[in-house]
Amino acid sequence: MNWIFDLLRLTFSALIVKLYLTVSYVLIQPTNMTNLDISRVLIVGASGRAAAESARRGGYQVFVGDLFADSDTRKSASCEILNDYPHDIIRVVKRVNPDAVCLTGALENYPSVLEQITKYSRLLAPPIHAIKAVRCPQQFGLVLKANGFTFPRIVENQSPTVGRWLAKPFKSAAGHQIQFIQPRTVCPANYYLQQFVEGRSMSAGYLLQKDKTTLLGTSQLLDLSSQSNFHFQGAVTRKLSPQIEVELVRLGDLLRDQNLRGLIGVDFILTAEKQLVILEVNPRYTATMELYEERWQLPLVDYHIKSFEDPNYPLVVHKTQPVCGKQIIYTGRSVKVSKKLLMRLSELVNAKNFYLSDIPLPGTVIEAEQPVLTIQGKGKTTDKLKDRLSSLANSILQLLLYY
Repeated sequence: MNWIFDLLRLTFSALIVKLYLTVSYVLIQPTNMTNLDISRVLIVGASGRAAAESARRGGYQVFVGDLFADSDTRKSASCEILNDYPHDIIRVVKRVNPDAVCLTGALENYPSVLEQITKYSRLLAPPIHAIKAVRCPQQFGLVLKANGFTFPRIVENQSPTVGRWLAKPFKSAAGHQIQFIQPRTVCPANYYLQQFVEGRSMSAGYLLQKDKTTLLGTSQLLDLSSQSNFHFQGAVTRKLSPQIEVELVRLGDLLRDQNLRGLIGVDFILTAEKQLVILEVNPRYTATMELYEERWQLPLVDYHIKSFEDPNYPLVVHKTQPVCGKQIIYTGRSVKVSKKLLMRLSELVNAKNFYLSDIPLPGTVIEAEQPVLTIQGKGKTTDKLKDRLSSLANSILQLLLYY
């Protein structure tokens, strides 16, 4: 019988040692060590649908606080409408109590809200001081120019008589409230004046890790109306030359040096002379990133979360970047969404091998000049897909006239 007691004592001793080592391991971890048990993720911003779908595919339990709580967002997440954007976000963070919070647009413009989020949850975003720095056009413009990048000229008093000039709000998002101004116009309060640059409007998506810059993809932004309307209306992926991509990676390296981490978007102009003119940085999951999802082995929000958990987590290319595109449908008049309308829209879009996203709930009233929904699809080339999106959008607008 003694051997049994000896075995029990050894087993008990082994358990004590294992427990001691486990507790010691936890206690000696640095305070910035990632919580490796992130499973409940809250996505907040103006629209969380695309990021929520990405996170859901990554296996996370997803919650969303945004302005719409669209029907397809509800398929991927538990949703809550932000009635007082962005300040209502804190109430949602407290209620959900997530393991981590991820951002969509345009919370980079509200650093005080970001600071409040950090009091109640882990914010998976760059340091707030770094966000402030890249969102200050004067400060960031100096950094770009010092490193050999081009940034449009900025003035603060009144518009010069030479060149075309834009008034841009400091809290800019999706091109809203940007407008051309006449020469000698005094700069409005809370705006700055930036020289207009001719060229192709583009967007680049990055994943920035501690020691690595990954260019996720590039897109051409759609220009569907007069140049006086700068609202984001959609985009189609466009492959750029190796020389341009090298410059974009160099830009990403510079952003890493500014302490930016995770998913980052950059808007820029590609001039006729193939020169990059950097416009702004959006330190979050942006509206074009869902167009790059298929290229990568894991969902992009999963990579974003892992970039904070494991700074050297490898990205793996799944396939050659397909030509993907999306176009937002804006209504010129008030529209009440009905089940019949949604059914007709679905039939129309499916017949053209496209699909709907950002789908409002039946009974929703969409006011004039507001987004109704989004159409998405693939094509053989960027230009052909742009034409197909435009044709389908025109058919949808004609259908909306009857509702």
